[in-house]
Amino acid sequence: MAKLDGLAIPMIKGDWRLVIEALEQRLASNLSIDLDSVDEDEAAEISEDIDRLEGILGYLKSEYEKEYGQVY
Repeated sequence: MAKLDGLAIPMIKGDWRLVIEALEQRLASNLSIDLDSVDEDEAAEISEDIDRLEGILGYLKSEYEKEYGQVY
């Protein structure tokens, strides 16, 4: 994943929450896929997407907590 340190994302609290929730839904959707039921290339893409989403969510939650406190 690309390094995101110092990335400024000017959003209000509600915007942050909507983005976080949308990414969490996408992550949950990807995690619910049985990787054994898809071909190897698709499974690899899904796995990479999961890794990226987890990284981005970690960063966004960290930045949200710095600004507004606990996410949930």
